[in-house]
Amino acid sequence: MTRWAGAEKASPQGPRRRRKAEESREVILRAARDLFASEGYAGVSMRKVAERAGCAPATIYAFFPGKRRLLHQIWEGVFEDLGRELNSSYAGAADLEKLCLTYIDFWLGRPDDYRAIFLTEDHPQVSDEGFFVDNSPSLPGLDVFCTALTDGQERGEIEPGDPLEMRSVLLSSMHGVALGLITIPEYPWGDPTRLKDNTVRALVRGMRRAEWDGSKPS
Repeated sequence: MTRWAGAEKASPQGPRRRRKAEESREVILRAARDLFASEGYAGVSMRKVAERAGCAPATIYAFFPGKRRLLHQIWEGVFEDLGRELNSSYAGAADLEKLCLTYIDFWLGRPDDYRAIFLTEDHPQVSDEGFFVDNSPSLPGLDVFCTALTDGQERGEIEPGDPLEMRSVLLSSMHGVALGLITIPEYPWGDPTRLKDNTVRALVRGMRRAEWDGSKPS
């Protein structure tokens, strides 16, 4: 009897192998994320990742050709999650302040991811290899801030200006809050919720039109 060429893919063994491979990949990524967060890029080796993940180095190389690719996969996965949360937040409320608080809370809820991504400098390995931010498929999730700013400008609520520049102001300020609370927890910041709320409120108020009174201008 001639065996059908697609039998192996149709076999239950195929899905099980794929599921097992995906589970192994996730274990490796979690181990690498923990190490990048605690030891920085220079302190991490593929052997260390293998030891933390409980597998042979060859297993890691079957999924990732090097530790920079590992970091890139972590980077993309986290920003994909962030973009999904931001877009869901704005779709539900169309509120710039709420959007900013969602951004800060995302990182405060994932401090190890924050350390792994923002305390690890991206180093392209060859001259023609770009930085992660150059062609990331996940970073467009941050475009929701430009959408929120443009919407506010169209309502006459937000001062005219370049939404990209205004987004940079928001991001840099929000990162100041996240960085302080995550990496310098011993400093007497006061109540974290009040710190977040007051910072975001000051940021957004600084971008509002002076004559805005909460109603749509005629």
